[in-house]
Amino acid sequence: MSSISSKSCNSFALDSVNVSLLGDNSTLPLVISPRWDSTLKFLCSFMETNRKWLEQMMVVHGAILIRGFDIEDGRDFERAVQSYQPVLNSTYKGTSPRNIIPNTSHVFSAAEVPVNYPIAQHLEMSFLNAPPRELYFGCLQESKSKGGETSLCCFKKVYRDLPSNLKQKLLHKKLKYTRTQRRVGNPNTHDVSDQKGWPEIFGTTNMEEISRRCEREGESVTWGKDDLFVSTWTSEPFQLHPVTKEPVWFNHSQVFHWSTFPAELFHTFQRTWDLRFLIRSVFISAICLIKYVILRQKMSLDITFGDGESISLKEMTQIRKAVHDNMVFNRWKKGDIVMIDNFAVSHGRQPTYDKGRKVVVCWSDPMVKPNEFRSERVSKTVEDQQRSLSPKSISDNDKDNSLSEEQRTFTDVDLDILACTETCDTLTEDDIQRMTKLRKDSKCIDDISESKSSDLPVSDPLFWKKVD
Repeated sequence: MSSISSKSCNSFALDSVNVSLLGDNSTLPLVISPRWDSTLKFLCSFMETNRKWLEQMMVVHGAILIRGFDIEDGRDFERAVQSYQPVLNSTYKGTSPRNIIPNTSHVFSAAEVPVNYPIAQHLEMSFLNAPPRELYFGCLQESKSKGGETSLCCFKKVYRDLPSNLKQKLLHKKLKYTRTQRRVGNPNTHDVSDQKGWPEIFGTTNMEEISRRCEREGESVTWGKDDLFVSTWTSEPFQLHPVTKEPVWFNHSQVFHWSTFPAELFHTFQRTWDLRFLIRSVFISAICLIKYVILRQKMSLDITFGDGESISLKEMTQIRKAVHDNMVFNRWKKGDIVMIDNFAVSHGRQPTYDKGRKVVVCWSDPMVKPNEFRSERVSKTVEDQQRSLSPKSISDNDKDNSLSEEQRTFTDVDLDILACTETCDTLTEDDIQRMTKLRKDSKCIDDISESKSSDLPVSDPLFWKKVD
């Protein structure tokens, strides 16, 4: 340290930290670590000074891991986050029980459920009309045994990898949520959303106030016997990213399906080869089959297609495969901060048997979902583009070069996306044919996604090494 000038040590420029990626095959997340100074004071000054750059990197990478700085407790974590995002929000209407961290105003425990419970990948509160725009996780105590990671997944890639016919079905039918909460939750159930009573969820026992609040957000509310709370609403399965306009898988279906709990346990067993997860997966599978398939009971937060049709096990397996194929795992280290673009990257919790693990969370103000997929302009453009794809619109000279219906993967979903771009009005049939073929090549899709953000600065991990 003595060989470094005081001017360098006091600098908060981008070359005052190390920037890298977790691996060669993933851009998620971007990793920032100290180069000279690991103090909390330096980190806060760096994040405040370079807020615009950090915002750009959140768009490019979807998540940022800040590692190696002196974060000792919840107050340190909150101070660091607020140096980047001064305005945090404390309203929580999710499903995981959470407690406020002492000596903080906006920091909560990540999930007050047993650590050996898996939490499937999800965008925080994606089932609400206005989910948080960003999330911030912090590690105050890492897990010492296998598991316990807060895994990440790019939900833009999940959308891309889903079968076209399933995307088509979801687009037309939408998704219907039914939330059933008792006054007192059941802390011993594996249905996490049933562990909290509605007074805990809404922070009040005033039933009329809860009804008004839900109805303002488009939910239909009824009250049953013994103060049973039931609300229903319909939601779009996809959203366009608010900045890049890329399509995003944006719903909680993979969380609120009856098969999720045992399936996630089995997936953890395949990663860790811990037999306890396999045994528990088999046991819970038997319970779920009896409870939800044979007895036809419903989960506390139940999700179906918009017309009430159940999401089949085959369809959920397709969804889960797209999620698992794109998950990124990284073991927590004490002091880690993970900042997440909640409109692009999901998070989940891998189960562990280490009860000492302590992860906290806070979040930004909510952002109303734009629902651009189903605007009037979209519907008209879809109709026009479908007409252009009809056999009558193809001349005899073009028939030999056109794709058959079986080969074509350019669905209404894709046309919806085009309807929200600047080029949709000038789209020719040749353009459509070329884009259809591009969807056959995942590498081309990645190139297209990257080109949409080409005007943003892309980090160069070697840059910081070159200046040493």
